[in-house]
Amino acid sequence: MRVQDVSNKATMKCILASAHGEDIDSLLSMCDNYPIPTRKKGQVLIKVSACALAPGDVRVLAGHIFLQEPPGGCPYIPGGDVSGVVVEADATSRFKAGDLVVAMFELPRPLNGLAEFIAVKESLVELASTNIPLVESSTLTSSALSAMTAANKYCCEGDRVLVLGGSGGVGCFLIQLLKARGASFIATTSSQRELMLSLGADAVINYQNENWFENSDLLKGRQFDLIIDLAVGYDAWQKARHSKLLKTSGGKFVAMTSDNALVEAHNWWQLTTVFVPMQWRELWTRFWPSCPAYIWHNGLDVKPGDLANVTKLVEDGTMKIVLDPLTFTEKGVKHGFKVMQKRCAHGKVVVSMQS
Repeated sequence: MRVQDVSNKATMKCILASAHGEDIDSLLSMCDNYPIPTRKKGQVLIKVSACALAPGDVRVLAGHIFLQEPPGGCPYIPGGDVSGVVVEADATSRFKAGDLVVAMFELPRPLNGLAEFIAVKESLVELASTNIPLVESSTLTSSALSAMTAANKYCCEGDRVLVLGGSGGVGCFLIQLLKARGASFIATTSSQRELMLSLGADAVINYQNENWFENSDLLKGRQFDLIIDLAVGYDAWQKARHSKLLKTSGGKFVAMTSDNALVEAHNWWQLTTVFVPMQWRELWTRFWPSCPAYIWHNGLDVKPGDLANVTKLVEDGTMKIVLDPLTFTEKGVKHGFKVMQKRCAHGKVVVSMQS
């Protein structure tokens, strides 16, 4: 792939967020002449091919969590997980111009991805597979990794599993990986029945028409060993306990979302009130014999080799990538943020910079 020469190019196209808030139409705009980032020592300059969106992008835009506020304030470039082509790196870097790469955003906030170029710490960059299109590769650094770690850590062969919110970016990967782990029965809540069945689900509950916790057909004489919540929050935990769908002894409720999707924490005390109850719940359920175990899963606990492992799952056909694709236009990006805001993605929402 030809590497773009940026030595005589000073500006780039990007999406800018003018302020924090929830009115996406008024906050996001396309800028045609933003300065190309200057690469610092230890960074890799990447020509972006695609940027994968996630709920975290909407949280940063809303400005509800003080730790996720952009260091330079507004305006800022949103988005974080990208794929692309290396333009420039240190002479001693393991990367060189022309390499196909993926890059994960730097915690605690995704920034700078919705642009033609991005400068990223080398430690956050990995070589992309030449067998997977770059647009699809952008989905692997967060959502696919989070799904893989959850499936490997909590699902045992023969488990009956219920996934709440199966058709989003993480859910589409998770359904497939649970099947690969040997789950005997997988149910999920989604309005996308055919998609879920094609990915390996055995039963699909349309949450728009019925409550999963009132569906007696799900039991079929056996309780669930594992419930993974990707979408609901505290109310799902309460319903799982009281509906008896989840085993009391040995059952696991894995929360991959916070108690409230609309978290607000503008200082350390407010942040404590958000996360301490979840940590306390995880602690006391370990020692309460008549209650399933509550587990708060940190989906971004990435270890060396994880990206290579998840890439192999795609290459060998164990897992396919389901895209909800968008174009790199103001209209396209705004639509993507609205999908994230409403939590109604059908696959992984990805903005493609490729024409």
